[in-house]
Amino acid sequence: MFIKSSCLCLFGMSLLAAPTFLNAHSGPLNGVAVKACANKVKSQSCKYEGSHNDLYIGSCQYMADDLMCVRSQPIQKNDKGVSTPIKSHTHDKEKSDSKTQP
Repeated sequence: MFIKSSCLCLFGMSLLAAPTFLNAHSGPLNGVAVKACANKVKSQSCKYEGSHNDLYIGSCQYMADDLMCVRSQPIQKNDKGVSTPIKSHTHDKEKSDSKTQP
């Protein structure tokens, strides 16, 4: 019984201590965002292209003692390399067919 309560007590104390070891945004920084702020100062505007050719626009801010580009505008989709359809999709035929039916 004593061992069971000791284990339970130790487990409870570890749960209380766990949040102190967790840090928000503690993962590695985005290398592309850090490079976008090379030779820039804090609050200077920046932009970089993400892994899916999306454009990120923001300003240089300090994160974990490094300047990195922090997005402050919506992500802009970059259609580079994506083929556009030759014919646009419309429903004109469906509309004209429905008018002819009684």
